[in-house]
Amino acid sequence: MKLKSFLLLILTVLSYNLFAYPISPMPLRKLIIESENIVYGEVLDIKENKKVKKHDWFKSEIVVLKIHDVLHGNIKPDQIIEIYTSSYISCPAPAYYEKGKLTLAFLYKEKNDDRYSTHSLSYGSKTLEKEEYSVYKKRILEMQDILKIKNEEEKHIQIVDWLVECALQKTTKWEGTYELSPESDFMSFYDRDKDIFVRKFELNDTQKGKLRNSFFSQKTLEYQDLGLIDLITKPNDKELLDFLITRFKETHKDFLFEGNFFMSKIADLSDRNDLKEISEKNEKLDMLSENYDQKTKDILNEFASKL
Repeated sequence: MKLKSFLLLILTVLSYNLFAYPISPMPLRKLIIESENIVYGEVLDIKENKKVKKHDWFKSEIVVLKIHDVLHGNIKPDQIIEIYTSSYISCPAPAYYEKGKLTLAFLYKEKNDDRYSTHSLSYGSKTLEKEEYSVYKKRILEMQDILKIKNEEEKHIQIVDWLVECALQKTTKWEGTYELSPESDFMSFYDRDKDIFVRKFELNDTQKGKLRNSFFSQKTLEYQDLGLIDLITKPNDKELLDFLITRFKETHKDFLFEGNFFMSKIADLSDRNDLKEISEKNEKLDMLSENYDQKTKDILNEFASKL
């Protein structure tokens, strides 16, 4: 993936859950291991921090959170706590909270202060409806049990199974795919462990089969699916190629930045030079050029017309 595409995504798609840059990506397993407190609650208010120090970008506002559920730490259910955050657009992105929304938060206590801050900034706060939270809670409780296993080999096996289960669920897909296939995600550009993390968790045939079946059941293509594609691809995989072509034709008009990644996958699987040339043409576009969006859409349409 090209650095230009990375930067373009960063500048234009400020997703508090996935695009927290340029700090090292922090998927769920790592958040569970490193967080002092894991809580779920309702944001009652967000107020200005009138005592914020100059250049303390991540403490300009104070979130008032009423705790509904505690999965780890010393905070109590029904307790009301205050968390530092910021509404500024910054790099890395601050933790995201919205008044009236239910949020899963991974927190640490500030030294010499009654307030908390969010671990790993935007990775550590996830706005989740109750149904989504139930999925996260199940995974968190499972990982807490896995971490207690003394036998390291057995623990590793259980972790891989757990990551697969995360990847199978739409709600937690990125939490699993990033660790199973980090090189497929542009955020790996910022990962401090990038020299050693690639394919740390190898999959067996049964696990690959589960992921493959899940992928083929999807009606649309999403950015997070790039990791799944890299995990399930077989040699000369015509079945996968045909599926990607069908879904690309159906959904390419909704693509912009992620479209080039899917074009590259299809071009590589098909080994067609004409498709590779179209994909490369998109990579060479200057993201600051006039009518960049329209030029990208024209290329996506051209690619689709050749399929």
